[in-house]
This record gives sequence, structure tokens and C-alpha cells, in this order.
Amino acid sequence: MQKLPIHKVLTKIHSHLSSHNKLILQASPGAGKTTIVPISLLDEPWLEDKQIIMLEPRRLATRNAARRMAQLLGEEVGQTVGYQIRSDRSVSAQTKIIVVTEGILTRMLQSDPALENIALIIFDEFHERNLHGDLALALALQSQEIFRDDLKIMVMSATLNAQALSELLDNAPLIISEGRSFPVENIYLDTKTPQPSPKQLPALISKTVQNILRTQEGSILIFLPGLKEIKNLELRLRENIQDSSIIIAPLYGDMSKEAQDKAISPLKEGNRKIVIATNIAETSLTIEGITAVIDSGLQRVSHFNSATGMNQLLTIKISQDAATQRSGRAGRLSEGKSYRLWHEHTPLTQHSTPEILTSDLVPMVLELAAWGADDINELHWLELPKISALNHARELLVNLGALEKNTITPHGRAMLKLATHPRLAHMMLKASEIGASQTAFFLAALLSEKDIFIGDARYSCDLEERLSALVERLSGAHIDKIAFTRVIKTSQEFSKKLKQERKHHLSISNILGILLGFAYPERIAKSRSSKSASYLLSGGKGALLPNGDTLLGEAYLVVANLDASRSNARIFSAATIGESDIQEYFSELITLTRLTRWNDEKERVEVRELRKLGAITLSENIVSDIHSGDIKNALLEAVRERGLESLQFSKEARSLQQRVNFLNYNKRESLHVSELIGELPDFSDAWLLENLHLWLSPHLEGIKNFKTCRKLNIYSILLGLLSYDKQQHINKLAPQKIEVPSGSKIYINYENPASPLLSVRLQELFGMLESPLLIGLHVKLSIDLLSPAHRSMQITQDLQSFWENTYHEVRKELRGKYKKHYWPENPFEAKATNKTKKNM
Repeated sequence: MQKLPIHKVLTKIHSHLSSHNKLILQASPGAGKTTIVPISLLDEPWLEDKQIIMLEPRRLATRNAARRMAQLLGEEVGQTVGYQIRSDRSVSAQTKIIVVTEGILTRMLQSDPALENIALIIFDEFHERNLHGDLALALALQSQEIFRDDLKIMVMSATLNAQALSELLDNAPLIISEGRSFPVENIYLDTKTPQPSPKQLPALISKTVQNILRTQEGSILIFLPGLKEIKNLELRLRENIQDSSIIIAPLYGDMSKEAQDKAISPLKEGNRKIVIATNIAETSLTIEGITAVIDSGLQRVSHFNSATGMNQLLTIKISQDAATQRSGRAGRLSEGKSYRLWHEHTPLTQHSTPEILTSDLVPMVLELAAWGADDINELHWLELPKISALNHARELLVNLGALEKNTITPHGRAMLKLATHPRLAHMMLKASEIGASQTAFFLAALLSEKDIFIGDARYSCDLEERLSALVERLSGAHIDKIAFTRVIKTSQEFSKKLKQERKHHLSISNILGILLGFAYPERIAKSRSSKSASYLLSGGKGALLPNGDTLLGEAYLVVANLDASRSNARIFSAATIGESDIQEYFSELITLTRLTRWNDEKERVEVRELRKLGAITLSENIVSDIHSGDIKNALLEAVRERGLESLQFSKEARSLQQRVNFLNYNKRESLHVSELIGELPDFSDAWLLENLHLWLSPHLEGIKNFKTCRKLNIYSILLGLLSYDKQQHINKLAPQKIEVPSGSKIYINYENPASPLLSVRLQELFGMLESPLLIGLHVKLSIDLLSPAHRSMQITQDLQSFWENTYHEVRKELRGKYKKHYWPENPFEAKATNKTKKNM
């Protein structure tokens, strides 16, 4: 057996696992941890007659790791080493190591919480932080804590947050395997080369490939974010590379097992390979002959928005951990180079964001309920999920009948057995009640797997076309044969788990929308207008069909997939549903609402009864029996829509409102006057508008039109909200008017609560030395000094300073313009007046 770096620490690993039940192993890419560590433990005495379970984050890595370990043992897969993934299993009675995906371990734990036949669980490539991985580790740790103190848990990765993980695992020992098999040189974009946009990447990568083929030996591994980018680059490379000895091989998750195996299998002598992959090739794979990696630095992730209940696909930068993993692919079997298509000092996050913070938590919450964990804090997690995402998940599961007061129901347990998203499981169970199981199996498989349509056909949103192709076993250039086969197989797996009760009597076109509505009731959608591409979802979101789609003009749809990133989401797949079917199958979601409003044009109250499914109005009928309460509610709604300006606020009413607001403002802003002011009601526009039912509604008795409503004495109404003592208190602290030296009583303008204003002609203040004070001599009144023509000359809070420093300049101007008025030299001793000289 070839000596790999991991061999140097095997003795430590064996020693620690003999004395500890938790261990962390950090080993660089190419160290051999995935294949060497498990088989090295086969002769350990603690293993006895039990098994080792090793988790891999991807199906391809699971099969590949099992095959490689079997080869090292000189056996076939299924003997000492086997694997189990969804719909594929190779295990026998003598199997001691089973490589599984994380979901498989969760199912094992749910059926046997003590894992009686398991001695060790290995979590490989844990840095990827898949949701299933975090859940499986949390359940395994509790199993170890409650049932099996002898159960061993080992977490392995090339890159991980060792400190946080060690704390989670009770300060478990950490073993580090230094160095990769061979050195890899990282080559970054030249600083003079601009960062390429996603559209520019194919040209840059193609140029880099040509350079590598000319100057280096070996094969090339290219990392791209998704299938679309892989297909575009594959087409470009096939056009540019005519050498038949160079094999171009895509590698992504939705390929067939045979196609994936072909991409990673050894080459014939003299051949070279260009593998174009997603992050599926980051970990646990050895693609022989790779000496160069071209890394786009991008990955595509699904981000769940709990506010909309939809997933959003985002293309983001990879983390430093992922970049290290990708570069390591070039040094597995020889020295290599990694071409990083970003500048060396481009900032990258240290670790990838865990899926538990970005994913739809509905499946996880159902698993926790089945486990018996009412509170997520009962388990041990590296990060706790967002409360909003947890609440969304619980609410949906309650609506689907899977939970009742955080306890799983029999329906919820039946949903878990189908091993798919709870929405689809619920749909299949509901379908069995109406005799539509077979169609539901096809539909659930369609929504679980890759689209079966390719080419222009895939842009059609109509799910009925796809379902008909499955039922009729159609073939053609628009059918993806691999995806088609996978969907058929998945539907058959559902059929085995849930017996079909009877054939349904409805056609696919009639039943499809109903089934989809069971899974996505908040995505039942109504066209906004005849033949419109715009729809309103029952959940309240807007959605658009693509131009020219065959579903255009349908009155009602149920949407399966749409883009959550848009305010008006783009619909990707949907099915039609009839209004009568909505009424029949979703009656428990339909509510009756009476809408009362005032019709100004007709000068009458209109009451309409609305049948609503969430935000959608299914029907609307005029009601003839109008109650007095309906009229009052309509008038209040009219005021809300039009604002307080629609009522007649007299000068006195507005002054009272503003004075109370002035006092409340100063109470908030100044602690030393708070006690002096005391408790006063809120007279702000916002409060009055929001609380019309408290202060305005009692005065609407007998009023039948808005014209009469406008004649209400708002001053008296507001005054009625204040006791006599409060009225006197307000008049004292914030008087409506103030008497000036001329004898005039002038209104104070309290519109700006931070600076009330007295607008008064300058002549009427002669002899006044100080600016007036409000709120018990605590707040200065601003004075707007006016000319005889009521034009503002100056605003001041320091009247004495104005007389001493500014008055004489102002006097010169005013004497010239207003010769009939009295302009004394000494304003301190002059007599204040509101008259001309002739009338004094």
C-alpha cells in the first residue's frame, strides 16, 4: 500500500479512539484520511462485531470512497466495505464499513436511537457543514450521551473550525496530519488583469486551458458554479480542441452514476482529461492524473427566505477553506498548479456559511419532532438556526398537519417515511385519500429531480406537459433521458413506500393543480387581469409568467418553482387549477370577509362580502343589509384613507392638538420638566389616525354621509378627551395666546414642538425686555418680528439683544417704508402700539 501522510498519525488515531469516544482529525487534501483511516481500524478490539459508519456529503463521494477502500483491501464493494445512498445500496452480511450520505444516518438514528450495531461514526469532510451533517451529528451526540457512552464519534476534514468543533465535542483531542502528498503552486490573476465577469469566464478559462495543454503534462480539473456554466464551457472547449486524445468530461450531481464514474475513472495511456465540475469534486475524490486546477472562485448556493417561503439560487465567492480544498485536487498524485481566477488579495471568508443558517428548516424540524426534541436547545449545535426560519418551519408543519403543539402527529410520521420534503410527502398522502397516488408519485419525483426537458422545451412552465411525457413514456430530442429515467425510478420508490389505494377518476389536467395545491397552498395564484402574465399568490407575493408561455391567460395557477429574488417573482413551473376545485379541496383555507367602504361618488356605504384564499379574492358580492356599524366603519375607513385633513380642524382645534404635542415633546426631551408636565394623551396625527375608533367613532352615531362628518366640532371632541384640570394645566404651561405690551392677544404657533413661535408686529413689543417663557419659565418662546405689513424681519429668542444690537438697523429700513408708523429711538421706554402715529 502506498505510504500517505495520514499513515504517520494512524498510531495516534488508534490510541485516542481506544481511550476516548470523541476525536477530531484535521488532514490536508491528499493525506488519505477518507480511505486509509476507516480500513486501518478494522482490527481494533473495540470494534468487535459492530460496524463503522462513515458519512460523506455527496453520493458520488460516497460510492467512490467505498470503491477505493474495497480496492485497497483487494475486494469488491459490498464485502468488507459497502455503501448506501438513496435508491442505491451495496451491503452484505460481512460488511464492516458502510459509507453513507448524511440523510441515511438520520434514518438509522430515527429507527434505532441507540445504534446498537454501530461502534464508530465518522463524519468526513465536515467543513462543508451540510444541514443533514449538522443534524446527524447533533442526534449522534445525544445518542452517545443518553444511550451509548461507548459509541465513538470522529469528525474529519482538511479545513475546519477546530476550536469551535472541539468545544462542541467536550474538548475532544485534535490530531493534525501535516502536509499534502505533493506541493501545489497557487497562481493568481495578474494585477493588471481586471476581475472577469461571469460572462467573461469561459473565454479566460479556455485561454488558460490552451496554455496548460501547451506547457504542462497531465489532466485539468475546472471548477465552475453550476450546470449552465459547465455546458457553455464544454461547448467552447469542444470547438477549440480537436485532439481526440484529450477527453472533455463534465461532472455534476445530476449526472447518471455511469457518467460520473466515467469522469473520475483512470485514462488510457497517452490520453489527457479536462474535467469540468461543480464543487462536487472539491472533496473525497481522487481523479487520477490531475496536475492543474482552474478555479473560478465561485459556487452556487440555495438561500432560503423564510419571509417568502422560497429558495433563491445565489452565485457567491467561495471561502478560503473551499479554495484550499480545490487547490488540493492538483496535488493528490503529483506536483501541481492551481490557477485561481481572482487577485491574490481578494478577501474571502474563512469558512463557508453553514447550511443551517441559510436552508429551509422544514425537513429538519420534522426530524427533530420525530426524535422527540421539543426545544432545539436540547441538542448540541455548532450554530443555532435563525428563529425566523424555525418559526416558519413549525408554522408550515402545523398547517400540513405534521405537528400539533410541537409534537409530531401520526400524519407527520407518515410523511417522514416517504423520505422527501414534507410538502411533497403531505401531497402524496393527501393524494392517496382522493385516489390520485400514481399522479402524485410522478409529480413528487418531477419536483425532486432535475427537469426532464432540455433545449427550448425546458423554458415552458407547464408541469402538465412534463407529467404527460412521464405517463405516456414519451421520448424525443426535448427529453433528457438520464433525468427521465431518474424521475421514473424515484416515483417507483415512492410507490413502494405508499401503496396506491385506487385509480383516480380525474384526468391529469384536472388533478395536477389540486395535488400541487396540497404541497404549496400559499402559491395558488390568480391572474390580475384577463390574459395577463401577472399573478397574485395567495401568500401575498406577485409573480410573472414568461412572455409567450402556454399558461398565459389561465385564470388560476398553482406555482411550484419561482424566483424569490424579485418583487414580482418569475414563475418557472406551474399547473392550472379550476376555481371550483379550489372551493372543493381548499375550503378550510377560504375565509369570508365583509368589506365596508364609503362611496363618495354615490354618497352611500357599500358592503361587499369577499370569499378569500389568503391574499386572493375568489368572489365578491354586494350585501344589501347594511348595519349602522357598517356605516360607521366605512366613515372611519374613509378618514384613514384621506387623512385627518378630510375633517374640519378649526384654528382652535389645531392649536389644542399642537399644544399637547408640544408638551409631550418637551416631556420626552427634558427630564427636568417631565414631572411638571405630567401625563397627557397623545394627540399626534399618527395616534389620532390609528385610534379613530377611540376618539371619533362615538361621535358618528346617526351620521350617514361624509358631508355631515366634516361638520363635527373637532375642538370639542379633543377637549372632551381632557379633564377640566388637564385643560387648565395645559392653558397654564402652553397658553393658546399671549398678551403683548400693546394689549393685543396673539396666537402662539406650536406647529414645531421644538420651537413654538409668536408672530407679532415689532411695534407691539416696545418696552418688553425679555422673551416670554413657557412651561413654567423653562422653554423660551421664539419671536417672529413682523413689519406693519406682516413681513418677517427677524426671528429671535433674545429680545433684549435684538433691541440693543439690531433694532436701530431695522428702524432705518422701516422708517423709510412705513412713515405713518411710530419708530422711537429708545424701544425700551417707548409705548407699545398696534396703531399708526395718527391714531395713537
